Order: sequence, then C-alpha cells, then structure tokens
Amino acid sequence: MKQPGEIRHLSAKDDRDYLLDYQTLNVDDLDKAPILGVPFDNASLDEAVAKIYHLMEEKDKFHHVLLLDPIKTMALRKGKKLHRIAQKASLILAEGAGLQWAAKKLGGELKERIPTIALMMDLVRLCELRNYSIFLLGGKEEIVEKVYFNLSRHFPGVRIVGRHAGYLNTQRELLVKESIRKTSPNIIFLAMDFPDQEIWVENNTAFFGHAVVIGVGPAMDILSGKVKKAPNVFKLKGLTWLWRIMVRPWRLIRLSRMFGFFIVVAIKSLFVKKKK
Repeated sequence: MKQPGEIRHLSAKDDRDYLLDYQTLNVDDLDKAPILGVPFDNASLDEAVAKIYHLMEEKDKFHHVLLLDPIKTMALRKGKKLHRIAQKASLILAEGAGLQWAAKKLGGELKERIPTIALMMDLVRLCELRNYSIFLLGGKEEIVEKVYFNLSRHFPGVRIVGRHAGYLNTQRELLVKESIRKTSPNIIFLAMDFPDQEIWVENNTAFFGHAVVIGVGPAMDILSGKVKKAPNVFKLKGLTWLWRIMVRPWRLIRLSRMFGFFIVVAIKSLFVKKKK
C-alpha cells in the first residue's frame, strides 16, 4: 500500500495493485468504538478509504462521512441536540488527537487517527483511477480555485465536475444545489465551519443523489497552500498542536475547550472501571 497522502501519478501496474488492495479489504462490518455516545468506526486509513470506495460503488443513496476531533465529539455526544447527526452518519472517523486515548479509557479501541489530508489524497487518487467525479465546495473563492489547480496538476486524470466557494447567499446556494444535482458527483468535499457544514448536509440531502459527502473543514486551506503543514521536527515529537498555535494563535481558545473533553472522558472512565 502506498504511503498515505503521497501525491504522485501512478503507473498502470500501480493502478492495478492499488485498486486491488481496496477491493479485497473486508469493511462491511467495521467494529464500533463509542466515545461519549458517538459511534466511531474502528478503521485504519486504508480501511476508511476502502469503506468509502464501497459506499460509492453501492450507488443507492447519499452517504455522510464525519471526521471528528474531541471538540466536535463533545458537540455531537449523546444528550446534545446535534447527536442526531452522528446517528445518521454512514461513517464516523477519528480525525483529532486524543480520541484514541479516549476510546481506550472508555474500554474501546481505535486503530489509528485518520488525517483529513491523507484521506482526501487517497480518495482523489482512487477517483482518478475509477473515473469517479469530485465536487469541491467551501472556503473563499481563491482557496477553492487554488485547490482545484493543485489537484488537477498532481492528478491529471481526475474529474472535478464542480467547484464553488462556501460563502453562500440565498441565490448562490440555489446555484450550488442545482450544480450538484446536475453533475451528480461521486464525492463532495465540503469545507465549512463546524457545525455549519454538518447542518447544511442534513438540510440538503435531496440534492446529493448517491454522492458521498465528506466534511473536510479547514483542509482546503492547507491544500491551497494558504496554511502550511507542521514541519517534520514538530510531527516527530508530537508537537503538531504547538505548531498550529504558533501559526494561528487564536487556536488557544480551541485548546482550552479540549480540557472539557478530557475531563468528561476521565469522569466517564471511572464508571467503566467500576462496572468491571
């Protein structure tokens, strides 16, 4: 299997092996790892791509894929108004740091964290090989145009059938919905703020056909080159979070919200231990 997120065009032999890997993975019944009532799918990156591949192959209805971090998990946890979104999702993946720890504390297991960028790159490569179509929606106009340019350059055969900024007034939203309906994409990468993107998906299911809709949040900014990924020295030492704060200091507010998640999980874990 290729390295996650590796950007390059594949040879014919690579094409055959790459598809075979995903076709042979058994992902029909992924184990669940509930965290605060949110039923995460216990999947590796390869299994996540294979599962989405299978969902696209079914072509029976639209599917919503959630990529969650601890803060989003808190908003979607059992007892919260938005918990309904987690219940309806076809696939829930652990994107954020801290979720593997939480799953273990609560008596479950998550194989690995699923980085949004790596997932997107593997899916774009898969779409290129299978002639599946992609729709890009979200961010500012210059951001989505830059992402379109970068993906088209690295994946010359990829079919990006639509691209629109995510700042929608009533008229623009109607145009976007009509464009999605007409192009009938296989995958929609949706980059809006949380929980706006999840609520928007919930309110517009009639326009998605049999697409797999994936909320990718700020990933578009990274793919456009606007926000740089953490240097390897930070990644190797587990300090990606520090790099993100250095380049975007306002994330300190977000970091403070993380403490609430860890406290809630720690308290819940005490009840798990008592039951044992």
